[in-house]
Amino acid sequence: MPVRTASRGPTPRWAARRRPRARHVFIGSFICLALVTIAFRMTAQQLVNASEITIERFALTRPMGDGAEASIDAKLVLPRIGFGAALRGTELVLNYRDQPCGRLTAREPILLGDGGEARFQLHGALSVTEFGVFKQLAGELLVAPNLTLGLRGGLTLGVPPLPLPVGAVLEREVAMKGASGLDVRIVHFSFRDGQPREFPGRPSPLPLVLEIHVEVNNPSSFDFSPLGQLQLGIASASGLRFAMVRTDSNVDLPPGMSNLSLSGELAVADEDLERFGPLLGDYIQGQEIPLQSIFLSSTEPLYHKALGGIPITAALPGLLTNNQPARIFERVKLDINAFEDAYSLARRRDLHDYCYIEGTNPLNVSLTFYKIEVDIFYDGEWIGDVHVPWLDTPINMSAYQQRYTPPVRFPVRLSASTTTVLSMFERLMLPNGLIYVDVAVNLTFSAGNQVYTMPHYDTGVEVSLHL
Repeated sequence: MPVRTASRGPTPRWAARRRPRARHVFIGSFICLALVTIAFRMTAQQLVNASEITIERFALTRPMGDGAEASIDAKLVLPRIGFGAALRGTELVLNYRDQPCGRLTAREPILLGDGGEARFQLHGALSVTEFGVFKQLAGELLVAPNLTLGLRGGLTLGVPPLPLPVGAVLEREVAMKGASGLDVRIVHFSFRDGQPREFPGRPSPLPLVLEIHVEVNNPSSFDFSPLGQLQLGIASASGLRFAMVRTDSNVDLPPGMSNLSLSGELAVADEDLERFGPLLGDYIQGQEIPLQSIFLSSTEPLYHKALGGIPITAALPGLLTNNQPARIFERVKLDINAFEDAYSLARRRDLHDYCYIEGTNPLNVSLTFYKIEVDIFYDGEWIGDVHVPWLDTPINMSAYQQRYTPPVRFPVRLSASTTTVLSMFERLMLPNGLIYVDVAVNLTFSAGNQVYTMPHYDTGVEVSLHL
């Protein structure tokens, strides 16, 4: 039996009018949302443009090859926006002098609050993209009091009224504190004899061991923990490198004061030995010596590449004994031949006598002397000299040996006026007679496994007769 189907009939007018109205509402809502999104995007960009960023601490930890973990403490000042906001998916390019050197990626959202001053921490990863530029940044960071770091990148700003985050572009120059040369202060500097090295078939040289303790002050915004175990070259201000030292352990360089211990060997190139002698002489005379420490290597590859070759200046205090410059010549005993001297004086000739020299070794190393040249001054006037081109038997002095008189008669020439010589001898002939002279000396000696020629000047050296 055929089934009768009900006729649908014409659509009611009220239903026909409802469909376009719903479509219009949907389109209108979409347009409103788009306009709101555009407005918020413009607002977000204006907020970023109007913001002020201050980086108070930039810490690098766990260095790994071409990067490290980064932690930044910063202060952000925003206009009041009336609602809470956050930065998400932040990735910034670090620029130095308008050149990119690295990329900083944040792992966590950064809560900005509703405007005003907000302090926040950014935790993420720093990857170095251009080591040449990064090395320039590291060099300025270590020596300059201030530096500027560029930040550039896209920010994603999340705001509660919108279901989707809003993008903005950050491009800002941020002023930061540099390390100002780390204000290195040398609190201990000493040599000592090293342990013999065994070389089959030849004598074992004894390189001098150098020990240094320093205080460094890091006033910068940067915190490096760890820098690794560092190797540094020590050189004079003119670039004369004379030692290589290494830190005893891994070095941390947080803001503030740190203490470092370094040890190594005195190692002067053969072609620089002549230049090093006067430098050593100034040190023994108590003069402050401007130095530079040059980063050579680090056990952390990141800092090995970033710091290599960068110099840090320091001042080495001169050697003092009881707050006085160290002495080498203590006393001279004249062994004269009175008859020959009288004969020479009568004919206005130089006097040729002998003397014994009592000396002190101011260093904590063994010294062997081969050559001695002395100019003698009395009351500011040059009166003679001691000249020994080469000692038949070298003179050995142990570390810190005091007032040692070697069994050597040194030839002495007196070339003063007759009046001056008679005045000197008149004082020397008195009971316990003494006069005082100044001496300008050139000494050739070995210390460790190298030979040096060093100038030296002592004042107020006692002279008496050898009886």
